[in-house]
Amino acid sequence: MNVIINDRPCRAVMGEKLSRVAQENQCHVGYVCGGHGICQTCYVTVLEGGECLSGLSDVEQAFLSRKQIESGGRLACQATIEKEGTIRVLSRPEEVRRMLLSNPLSLLSYGAEMGKAAAERFVPGVLNVIDRIRNGEMSSRENLGDVLESMGFAMQFGASSAADVIPFRDQLHSLLGFVQRFSPFSLPGAHADTASLERVAITVSDTKPTGSTLPKEPRPVPVTSGSGGSELEVLGFRTADRMTRAGISSVHELLEQGKTTQARKLLAERLDINEKELLSIINCADLCRIYGMTMKIAGLLEASGVDTVPELSHRNPAHLYEKMQEVNRKEKILHTMPSKAEIERWVVEARALPRVISY
Repeated sequence: MNVIINDRPCRAVMGEKLSRVAQENQCHVGYVCGGHGICQTCYVTVLEGGECLSGLSDVEQAFLSRKQIESGGRLACQATIEKEGTIRVLSRPEEVRRMLLSNPLSLLSYGAEMGKAAAERFVPGVLNVIDRIRNGEMSSRENLGDVLESMGFAMQFGASSAADVIPFRDQLHSLLGFVQRFSPFSLPGAHADTASLERVAITVSDTKPTGSTLPKEPRPVPVTSGSGGSELEVLGFRTADRMTRAGISSVHELLEQGKTTQARKLLAERLDINEKELLSIINCADLCRIYGMTMKIAGLLEASGVDTVPELSHRNPAHLYEKMQEVNRKEKILHTMPSKAEIERWVVEARALPRVISY
């Protein structure tokens, strides 16, 4: 049995729950409620080998949203190993740690998505717990002992492994440097190295440059983490992982491999993704050819009824702006909305872009 949790090989046997495997191998998966599906701290994303696990339990169906389930979300305390094979999972703490190290801004949207999912399944989850209490499934001393044992193990493991699992010093220095670069205010110590600045002489000429023109207004540069993988993480860790393993590390590479119908069919088989879902992703990647566009913004455009570059080229910018505002208020896809001027520029650029996708 080959079980890999957070890229760490683990010893496991048939019939074990993922939470027990993580506990025995000291992997960073939450343990609080003793495996009774209440705390949801053992939430994991199954990257590979979902078919080797037991089906979704009533507890998972009550607590997990449809989007979480489609993205490979499971509660480790409810998932039992039933078949031989390779199982690869990523825990929620590890997802957060990786985002903090690679792209801190993505934590905002990640937190919003988790909060939305929790709110969506709050009532069904509470009703599930009430039903189990009524049926006597959660009232025994044995169950209480499970909870106390798990809480104790969680505290002990957290204290003993924190220094290895989370490089606090490096993270804090990296995060502080990030804030100093992008915050609109000065932080204490931000100008500590001013003494090392060197004075230089600049000669200003009133001669107009020839052969080039300055842009009428500055164009926004999308903020990325500098790594190709982070571009695809917006699709979910499981989908992004499958693409990375297939040799696709950027939106550009994704578009190149999915231009034609036949290419998309082959790619869908390689990624084990529905062809319709893949086409939607490819269309978003195509929209990202527009300057300043990201997969997240393209997702909002798709939710607003604009899923292709040709479709965008025919839209009224003012009407599209209002529609995007309306959809984003409901779906909370973006934290910062594009301006009307940006949308106008996108429409103009879409009209000039050559068509690269065949249907």
